[in-house]
Amino acid sequence: MKFITLPDTTPLISLRVVFQTGASQDPPNQGGVAWMTAMMLAGGGSRTLTYKQILDAFFPMGLSVGCQVDKELITFTAEVHADHLEEFYEIFRGMLLDPGWRADDFARLTDDAVNMLEVELRGQNDEELAKEILYQRIYQGHPYERHDAGTVSSLQALALDQLKAFYLAEFASSNLIIAIGGGYPDGFEQRLRKDFSALPLRARAGVEIPPAPPVAETELYLLEKPARGVAISLGFPIEVRRGHPDYPALLLATSALGQHRMSSGRLFTRMRQYRGLNYGDYAYIEYFPGGMYTLQPSPNHARANDIFQLWIRPVDREQSLFALRLALHELESFVTGGLSQDEFQRARSFLSKYVNLLLKTKSEELGYAVDSAYYGIPAYPDYVRAGLSQLTLEEVNAAIRRHLRYDRLRIVAVGEGMQDFKDAILENRVSSMTYNSPKPEEILEEDKVVERRPILVLPGSIVIAGADAAFA
Repeated sequence: MKFITLPDTTPLISLRVVFQTGASQDPPNQGGVAWMTAMMLAGGGSRTLTYKQILDAFFPMGLSVGCQVDKELITFTAEVHADHLEEFYEIFRGMLLDPGWRADDFARLTDDAVNMLEVELRGQNDEELAKEILYQRIYQGHPYERHDAGTVSSLQALALDQLKAFYLAEFASSNLIIAIGGGYPDGFEQRLRKDFSALPLRARAGVEIPPAPPVAETELYLLEKPARGVAISLGFPIEVRRGHPDYPALLLATSALGQHRMSSGRLFTRMRQYRGLNYGDYAYIEYFPGGMYTLQPSPNHARANDIFQLWIRPVDREQSLFALRLALHELESFVTGGLSQDEFQRARSFLSKYVNLLLKTKSEELGYAVDSAYYGIPAYPDYVRAGLSQLTLEEVNAAIRRHLRYDRLRIVAVGEGMQDFKDAILENRVSSMTYNSPKPEEILEEDKVVERRPILVLPGSIVIAGADAAFA
């Protein structure tokens, strides 16, 4: 058990209980068991209190317990005023250490998980669907392949006893990081240590996380579904993560290429600002779920390895092939030409300030401290600023050339007319752009190059599937 403490004098107490296990540890044929076990703890009541009784107790205190399941971490979060700490903790301790395991809660939470996959993700959110399918295509045969919640069929096949077995095996004191901050009273840390020490040691060896499978050639995976536009995500695995010597350089590079939800990136400028193709286009070197809903990433998605990814927000069907070609054109220019001195300086200045915004709250500060413990690095803002301060333009461009590329990609598109999309790629059809307002000659000349850009992919490496196949 590890403890991270950030005490201060404020009356608000923040708590993160993080188990170093997750969806990557699901046993064979039990996809979603980590997800469902965590949801039963957070939303299934304790042995002495039903979930409704817990909600009724928390309501006047304005409290809730958050739960996040990722590949390697399961995180429970709460923020409580010091006046309510004792009452809250008695309930919270029971939720995590003495779960209720009621059959009706299991059925309700299974329905919630199935609905999340079938309706919220597959049916209503094409952008997140494309991003999640991209991870599945990159990590085929890997512990990261499945969605964290498993599949509809695996969820419906789970038994309550399998959740109990996973809890006993994986929710162990030896897997545990507890992070606490704020004005908690003397002795509370010791109380946490004593109570959570009652959890057993890990009962089995964890599943080792290998490198991502190599991507030998470009593959397109096209999901057919009714949609107003086409959502596109593309990427490939990288070996760089926090703690790697090139992490600060790639962080700066991807910020210059496509900082999340900012208008300063090269992709945003070339695709949205100059051509009005969509709402925005961004680049990432770490997992960033729910990007359409938030401006900053949430902590505790730490992973042994990750991918480089471009997120192309939905474009009109008629412009979707041009948008994909333009994204690849910009990626090639980025890899071969690198950053300019101005791009380098602007991105470094921005990131040096931006890292402070990631830790606006005590809970976020605790979350990033947990991630830093996972990666074995100093406090994240200090780590990033120190790395940025030592970088040169030449080092950043060298890191881009070492780790990034514009071929051997996994590309996912979600939308309508995927057979025609496939045929247009294989036939290398011209995808001309038309604009409602005059464009500079420079843009029009570049369009003539982009609209004929070949996407080098073998016919057998383009797969079309119905959206119903996703997470089935």
